[in-house]
Amino acid sequence: MQRRKRITQISLSIISKTRFFSSSSIKPLTNLDNDDEADPLYADVPKPRKDKSERKPYPTPMKELIRRAKEEKELRKSQPCRVLEDPPDNGLLVPELVPVARRVHRCRASLLSGLSRIVHHHVHVHRCRFCSEVHIGKEGHGIRTCTGSGSGLRSATHVWKRGRASDVVLFPKCFHLYDRAVKPRVIHDERFTVPKISAVLELCIQAGVDLEKFPAKRRSKPVYSIEGRIVDFEGVNNGNSETAVTTPLQEDNLCMSAEKKSLKELSIETMDSWFEMVTGVKKLMERYKVWTCGYCPEIQVGPKGHKVKMCKATKHQMRDGMHAWQEATIDDVVGPNYVWHVRDPDSSALDNSLQRFYGKAPAVVELCVQGGAQVPDQYKSMMRLDVVYPQRDEVDLVA
Repeated sequence: MQRRKRITQISLSIISKTRFFSSSSIKPLTNLDNDDEADPLYADVPKPRKDKSERKPYPTPMKELIRRAKEEKELRKSQPCRVLEDPPDNGLLVPELVPVARRVHRCRASLLSGLSRIVHHHVHVHRCRFCSEVHIGKEGHGIRTCTGSGSGLRSATHVWKRGRASDVVLFPKCFHLYDRAVKPRVIHDERFTVPKISAVLELCIQAGVDLEKFPAKRRSKPVYSIEGRIVDFEGVNNGNSETAVTTPLQEDNLCMSAEKKSLKELSIETMDSWFEMVTGVKKLMERYKVWTCGYCPEIQVGPKGHKVKMCKATKHQMRDGMHAWQEATIDDVVGPNYVWHVRDPDSSALDNSLQRFYGKAPAVVELCVQGGAQVPDQYKSMMRLDVVYPQRDEVDLVA
């Protein structure tokens, strides 16, 4: 009798260790460094920064930044007065990126329109009242990850309220620059007079999109660099104190189809707009500089970061409230806003004890997948589709 009981326990242990992974790709949930190199499409669930007092990692190594600074310094010494040849540093547009900027602008508008229609009519979005957590499904999840006010008294349980389309995708704002070449910095006294718009929209404007509400300087001749200072002689050469070329800017009108689309078609179109927009933003960021603070989420599109003293992150007293600017990444410009993946929206809420078996995905992807779109290949591993959820009484049996 004891031997039979022992065999049963061993069988349950073996089953519990093997049933939670697919036969096609048996990968543990931790220690995945070697698998990442073998499978470039594999991506684990992203983890937030534990110590927010530390500076964000530099996208470009510090040695490379120092080398570039030395080269620029030597160039200023050898040629104190020179015409800047490379756009957009010389104030001119990059011709091949103008269509990309217009496409990104259209995709952004299409994305916002699609998200608004999906959230308003079909898929439910929930947001915590005390933190920035977002959940997509019929009811909020039960995972205890709240870090907001009073979370200790609630055992880190979220308090959910109805969310909006603006909670799904994060578009951080930055100051709009009328002239990115000659006046690339907003000073502290201008913080209330200069408008702030979405960084993606500002990137499109600087790359060639003309909007009447947010005008931008358009030049026909490059600017000069005199001992490191940018000088514009275009107005002087034309005999006019003002710059000659300022194109009339008009906003693109989106042609909205009167035909009613199904939820699946709308979800597929919205997801395509998301991926096309992100791809275009990456191309624009290769030539147009974008800066972010190393300690807080502040962002600025332009040759340099602004001088507004509004940083309240770690060590801001040492910087007199100034931001510690560094090169931005795509996640700083377009926040992916990762949420827990729900396989069956009609099932019960996600359980806190099964947290390590759940996957994550960008909120836009999760929303469109629940609307009927296909799961993108690059997010299949992050959403942990090959993991079988155990029952609550089987959690202790899983290795």
